[in-house]
Amino acid sequence: MSKYHTYILCLFVFINLQAQNNSFDNTLDSIQRLRKLTKNDNIKLDTRLRYAKQARDLSYETKIDSTILLSNERIVHVYLLKNEYELAIKLGQENLKLAQKVNDSLAYAFGCCYLGYGYILSGIYKDSSYFYYNKALKISKKLNHTDLTISTLLNLANIQDDHRDYLSSEINLIEAASFLQTLPKDQFAFDKLSNVYNQIGLTLSHQKLYKKAIDYFNKALEINNKLPNEYNYEDNSNINKYENYLYSKINLAEVYKKKKDYKNALSIYNELLENKDLIKKDLLSYVAIINNKAYVLFLAKRNKTKLIKSLFNKAYKISNSLNALYEIASGGNDMAEFYYAINKKDSAHILSKRSYTVGKQIKNYHELSRALLMLSKIEKGEAGKKYLYEHIKLNDSLINVERTSRNKFARIQYETDTYIEETKRLTSQNILITIIGLIIILVFALILIIRVQITKNKVLRFEGEQQKANEEIYTLMLRQQAKIEEGRLMERHHISEELHDGILNKLLGSRLGLEFLVIDQKNKGKFNVYIDEIRTIEKEIRDLSHELKNTKLDAEKDFITILKNYVDYQSNLHVFQYNFNHTPNIAWENINDHVKVNLYRIIQEAIQNIVKHAKATTITINFSLNHGELQLDIIDDGTGFNSNKQSKGIGLLNIKSRVSKLKGKLKISSETKKGTSLIIKLPVNQK
Repeated sequence: MSKYHTYILCLFVFINLQAQNNSFDNTLDSIQRLRKLTKNDNIKLDTRLRYAKQARDLSYETKIDSTILLSNERIVHVYLLKNEYELAIKLGQENLKLAQKVNDSLAYAFGCCYLGYGYILSGIYKDSSYFYYNKALKISKKLNHTDLTISTLLNLANIQDDHRDYLSSEINLIEAASFLQTLPKDQFAFDKLSNVYNQIGLTLSHQKLYKKAIDYFNKALEINNKLPNEYNYEDNSNINKYENYLYSKINLAEVYKKKKDYKNALSIYNELLENKDLIKKDLLSYVAIINNKAYVLFLAKRNKTKLIKSLFNKAYKISNSLNALYEIASGGNDMAEFYYAINKKDSAHILSKRSYTVGKQIKNYHELSRALLMLSKIEKGEAGKKYLYEHIKLNDSLINVERTSRNKFARIQYETDTYIEETKRLTSQNILITIIGLIIILVFALILIIRVQITKNKVLRFEGEQQKANEEIYTLMLRQQAKIEEGRLMERHHISEELHDGILNKLLGSRLGLEFLVIDQKNKGKFNVYIDEIRTIEKEIRDLSHELKNTKLDAEKDFITILKNYVDYQSNLHVFQYNFNHTPNIAWENINDHVKVNLYRIIQEAIQNIVKHAKATTITINFSLNHGELQLDIIDDGTGFNSNKQSKGIGLLNIKSRVSKLKGKLKISSETKKGTSLIIKLPVNQK
């Protein structure tokens, strides 16, 4: 091979690789755009799921595992939002395997968080949720990923709190608070820290460490005061200063109630009720406050029976109207204690029975236990004993569950640590295997690139030959159409000759013979009428004969007929209306067949694009000749698109390529929901 040929080959390889890179970049841009749409809360969940799956499909085309992994994460996220937990968990498990395959520790940690969240939302397998969150915590700490570490610690603390492992929950919450204090002192950090202090306060309250709990609730209020009234995260989720304040105050009042400091508890409830907008802002919080106020007044032994009864009834009525099951169970138990104390045992019995039923329904064992204890006091004899035994049995089972959960969580943590150590050992071994594998892959990749280039050269040659074949096929179509028209013309000539030489001559002979007949005066007028009628028939036949024998053949008929047949077929197949217009001043017989072939392909490509993407109901195709240029207009009333953005579709690229080959001009005008028009101007090439 000469040096010149080597340079040409290298240039060709470079251009080809550059084109592949551009196509790859466009695919990645599309994936990023689709992923971003899945995060838009203003879009319906079904649509967001469709975008996520489109991003996943494009990611598989790239054959890059890390890209596939990130796209799969978006699908898992939307599945969780749609409450499709089984699908989320199944895909989450696949993601973990893929993250291990590409050795992406951060993706593995996020995958564990998604699985942990999925198991929590599903309401089952909470030990599995703890297992995955614990794994995520170990990895996030190792990677020094502060945000993920904080989030994981909070989720672990919530699980431990649900299982009454309050000490472990407190340890994780304090560690999360320590990480938050290292972050920049911005709105995000203040909001998170306020919530964490609230959670610590609740955990301490559960452990009856009321003084420390009060300190943390006051810290939460102090941090909350540093926030503006309303602001937004970068992800558009709203933070409300008043909601944080309300949450902290209600929790603080609850601690004072448990301490039997009823004066401070009532002071907080009265302060909260001074806000007249509370009912509009948070009706359930309003219900909790007036119910708790009534209960504290009752516990404080204030002689305000009428007020207490009024507040209880108001709260219970609103809870019923909202079907707020927890509030019904809790408020019902509070009211039952009050009615029992004022010796209205029938009312107390009704309320306790309902709290018992609702507590079972929502699996709130604390309220269920309270209802059982009250029923054991109200009902006498064996019935009361039955409720008391059930109360004792429930409390014993809860204690056993708490103990079992704590042991299980400790075992999970130990197993996770063991797993991580084993993973480190295997990782070192895998690195060596990976390096050897990469060398082998590079060798094969080089061989593959050379083979691909050879194959692409063959494809290019094939495409050139195919283009020639297309032109020959079109030429044959034109010739076939011309033969059909020629046959029609010959038949017209034949009919014309028969009319002129046969029927017309016979009519003429008959008329002349009639004129020589002698007719009497009586019938002469009538006779002349028939003669005139025969002359009229002769003239009509002669005119018809001349028209039939007109040898002018519409030159454009062959090409236009082919186009009309194609458009008509497509309109029937895809159900759309069409208008087809062409000016009579176009001399189609003088236009190069190469131009006609490309015009046919352009119209074909445009209609396919319209049918596939635009969903138009009407398509208009116009041909005109202006100032020596042949103009083709293709207009549709479809969905349109933003013509200012670069098109990624191959259809328009093919049209642009054909117009460019014909040295023509292409103008694309389109707006979303306003249709699209293509205006193509070509210099008229003579044969």
